[in-house]
Amino acid sequence: MSQSINQLAGWDSVITGLRDSGALRQDAALPEHDDSLPWSVMILQTIAAWIAAALLVAAVVVPAFIASNESAWLVCGVVLMALAIAVMHFNRKSFFLPQMAVPVAIAGAVLAGFGLKPDSWELTTFILALILFALSSHRLLRFIAAGVMLAVLWYWMTPWLGRYSYDLEQQTAWVWQLAPLRDLLFSLALWWLWTQPPNRLGIGPAVWQPLRHALLWFWLGVQVWQAIFWHTLFGAPADADQWLAPNTLWLAHRLLDLLPLLLAVAATLRHSPGLGARIWPLAVLLPLCVLSPALATAALVLWIGLAEGRSYLTALGIAAALAGFGAFYYNLSWPLLHKGLLLMASGAVLLLAWLFMSRRTP
Repeated sequence: MSQSINQLAGWDSVITGLRDSGALRQDAALPEHDDSLPWSVMILQTIAAWIAAALLVAAVVVPAFIASNESAWLVCGVVLMALAIAVMHFNRKSFFLPQMAVPVAIAGAVLAGFGLKPDSWELTTFILALILFALSSHRLLRFIAAGVMLAVLWYWMTPWLGRYSYDLEQQTAWVWQLAPLRDLLFSLALWWLWTQPPNRLGIGPAVWQPLRHALLWFWLGVQVWQAIFWHTLFGAPADADQWLAPNTLWLAHRLLDLLPLLLAVAATLRHSPGLGARIWPLAVLLPLCVLSPALATAALVLWIGLAEGRSYLTALGIAAALAGFGAFYYNLSWPLLHKGLLLMASGAVLLLAWLFMSRRTP
């Protein structure tokens, strides 16, 4: 009996019918069949899944908090985490249920953290995020968990944040020396993760991709945030001018910020030696990268995007560079006339560099 005209035919049956009728050659190369949903449908389903998850979590969390019992919080949190992880592992073909499991797992981790009542919230947060990252199979949850772990690591390597009032007299010299080393480690990790193949350490893209995307967004966000609110070079108190005056140690710190960018450029030129003659005029931008760590990180991301052919990184690098330069310009304690002259001089230098490069391009 022939198939009803109102019944949807499968992909394989359509291809078989075309080949049997002669409309498709037997050796014809077929396009890959993509079962993924359109992005608009994915957005709608994600919103619906998170709303449904919020209602489910509220039904569990509200009674637990009304009971004011830490043991109940811990049990409910562990149950929510276990259910969410199980849904992710056993419903991989579904889109709605794994999306719904992401906020459920996050709520379970938060509830378990409240139930533990730790003396140190950082260690508990890091362990719970590590558990979610290791046990879950959903990339969005792994991305969020990796971002939380990176935030805790950054907090551990920023001893003055939340420990002291922001007063230069209360800071010891060794504490402030950690900032350049911390920035260097994060920038080197960013460069290494985005230039190495996903199977470099045998962990596969399912772990590699969320980790490097989380590091990219976290580190760019932190650098821009620091440039806006923590620009100590040009936004420090008036009595700290001598301590913050450019000197040998200050220059060494700024060169450390520039080291990952220089290593990335050197690695690219080693693989493409002929590229150096065409891009060396861009060295006029290095002084700005020295003055602002945010611009150095933005230039690093921009360079990786151009060298690796990733428009995603290129766009993020440009956006971060604009934000970093805007913060640098705003926090610069110069008269408005001098700022305008600086912009004019910067534009003239960039125009000359572009003219020189365009003339040398065949």
